[in-house]
Amino acid sequence: MPCLAHTLQLTLKDAFKHPSTGNVISRARSLVNTVCKSSVATEKMISKCGKTLIKDCVTRWNSTLNMVKRLLETKIVLNQVLDELGIDTLLTSDWSKLEQLVKLFEPFAVHTDQLQTDSQSLSEVVPCLLNLEAHLQSSVISKPLDQIMLKSLRERFAYLLNPQAADFDATPAAACLMDPTVAFALFTTEMESLMKAARSCDLQHAAHYSSPLVSQQQKSSVNPQCPTSASAEGTVLKRFKFLASKVGAELTPTSGNTTGNAGSTHTELSTYISKLKQGKVCCETETPLKFWQNREIVYPRLAPVAEDFLAAPASQAFVERIFSVCGQLSSGRRNRMDTSLEQRVFLKMNQKLLLSISTNN
Repeated sequence: MPCLAHTLQLTLKDAFKHPSTGNVISRARSLVNTVCKSSVATEKMISKCGKTLIKDCVTRWNSTLNMVKRLLETKIVLNQVLDELGIDTLLTSDWSKLEQLVKLFEPFAVHTDQLQTDSQSLSEVVPCLLNLEAHLQSSVISKPLDQIMLKSLRERFAYLLNPQAADFDATPAAACLMDPTVAFALFTTEMESLMKAARSCDLQHAAHYSSPLVSQQQKSSVNPQCPTSASAEGTVLKRFKFLASKVGAELTPTSGNTTGNAGSTHTELSTYISKLKQGKVCCETETPLKFWQNREIVYPRLAPVAEDFLAAPASQAFVERIFSVCGQLSSGRRNRMDTSLEQRVFLKMNQKLLLSISTNN
């Protein structure tokens, strides 16, 4: 499976290749380069607003979006500086186009940041993709560009979203179903085939596990029917607002009467899904992993499968970044280092945390 965060960025690059987008981005980049090369312009920017423009880099994710956002953020001050120095600014139509592009690309940047962290579970992949798809379908910003990005998104991620694809992999969808906080993404008529593939994948993996024997002492501390609080549900829907808006009425809890003492994996899975549709998912204080740990007696066959899926990271981006740091620290220019490589990598990866601790102290 390719890196999901990297593939998501390729969808953005497809959008940048569109003439209407590429031309305005090129003009914005040219203006940024002109200002950054001028020490006078840079000093004036810092003195007036305390900020400088950001140059983008083709190998750095979201850098083009950050460049455009900084341009818009400093637009008034920038135009004042350009006027003082006799440098031409962008056209009014260009500024308007950049504002539209930020609205269109912002959700992609948000989900890229989510998927490239080490704390994001594989279960978040399908909801992120469906949320972006819903965003593009509902967008009225630039219809031709919306359709280009939607087509690119569906083609590049067909192996995760389309069960009819030759290289389809149901693992992320199965992980999504096992996450009670985001499983609603599969509870739509449109996702019926993906839901079926996810169920099949979960059942296949469950067949490799034997039913664990859990002591009655653990059962006394389990509350298998802890309903979701409004604030917890609201937090989830806020993260996937475009998808939640699209799903709409299908998120309404349904009635049902099932028991958790299942005699088979099929019954356990049906019971779990039924409770999700009734709104009986994890409490506000429960993480998805904690949800399954607290219900190992109720779902003895499903719990090991869910814990395996939820423990998998959403992408390889964070691991690749660690290898990159190791390569930089052990390259030829630093080949006389002692055995402190592991400590140096640790300090590098936790630099922000260490700085915040020292600041608080």
